[in-house]
This record gives sequence, C-alpha cells and structure tokens, in this order.
Amino acid sequence: MKGCRRITLILAFAITSAAFAQQTAPPPPAQQTVPAAPAHSAPPPAQSAQQLAAAMQVIQKELNSVGKLSFVVQVSNADEKGTSQMSEQASNVIADPAACTIHYHWWQSISGNVVDDEDMSISLHDVLGVSTMSSDEYLKKVAEEEGTTPDEMKGFYEIFDPPMFIVAMRLAGDNGEGFTFTDQKQAGRVGQAVAQAVVLCGGKSDPI
Repeated sequence: MKGCRRITLILAFAITSAAFAQQTAPPPPAQQTVPAAPAHSAPPPAQSAQQLAAAMQVIQKELNSVGKLSFVVQVSNADEKGTSQMSEQASNVIADPAACTIHYHWWQSISGNVVDDEDMSISLHDVLGVSTMSSDEYLKKVAEEEGTTPDEMKGFYEIFDPPMFIVAMRLAGDNGEGFTFTDQKQAGRVGQAVAQAVVLCGGKSDPI
C-alpha cells in the first residue's frame, strides 16, 4: 500500500425492500416449516440509516475535537536519518451519511514550512480496508509493502514523540488515507465508527 500523503483521518450487504416485506406470502404446505431468519441477516433500511447517521456523527464530533497536533518524528532508514518537527490538523469536518463521504480541510507543516493546505474528502464507498494502529507501526508496514528488504528494515524506524495513532484506510489504486491522534482511546472510537460506516456504505472494513 502506498503511504498516506497525509498522516491524519464495509462489507456489501443485501437489504430487503419495504415493499417486498409488506407482500403477503401464501401459507406454506402443512408438512413444511418456514425457516427462521439467519442471525447475520442485514438490518432493515431504517435501522441501517440510523446506525450510519450515528457512526458518522461520532466521526465528525471526534475529529473536530482533535485540534492541531504537534509532534516530533525521528527517522532512520537506508537513505536518511534525522528529526522533523511536524504539525497537522483536520478541521471543518463534515461526515455526510447521505453521501457516505467525509469532508474536511487538511493543513500540515514540516519544520515550520506549510506543505499542505487544502479541502479534502474521502468516499467511504471506495474504502477497501480499515485499521487502527500506532503511526510508527503503520509507516513500517508501508515500508515493508513498498519493498524494503529485511536487511534494510534492521535500521529502519520512524518514532513519534509523543506517540501517535492512526486510523488508516486503504482505497482503490492502493492509495492510503487516514487521521492521526495522540489519544489511543479516541483513535479506537473513531476507528470503530469508520469501520461501521464503511460497511454500511458498501465498502470493506477488512484490516489493511
């Protein structure tokens, strides 16, 4: 998976239509029994809509509460070693359940230089995987997937101070998006809400 350009922030299921549910079925023959609905059947549309709205509300509220994050990253790999002071913020977050889209403004600076300042959006329809992990674990995973050899990995690390946690999403084209946190519990809450919303929007929440 390609690394997130920003370090920040659904199984398809069948839904029986209300019209179909209201149809009167002929009684089964006396010798037959009507099978019980499977335990994993999809919730009715109204319930799904409520669940999606609730999950998106959690995402919007939590992300807007994060504010600006400032942290230091220590890097060591085959090409470079050094320390960078970073700041970033996802603001004006609107999680739209009707469009299954998270809109937000993204701002990021490295060593005092602004490197990103733009409006962004993530379509949950297109998400192919969701994971919550520490940021250094995530970037090590990215390095491995991009072909870093075992010998190179021995000297590879990216350490975040304070520790950071990321809700990472894999999108089509092997691209990555995500949101970062200093609070691990908050990252877990957002990760759960994102995974649920992705499922309800028809994407995939398999671990990346």
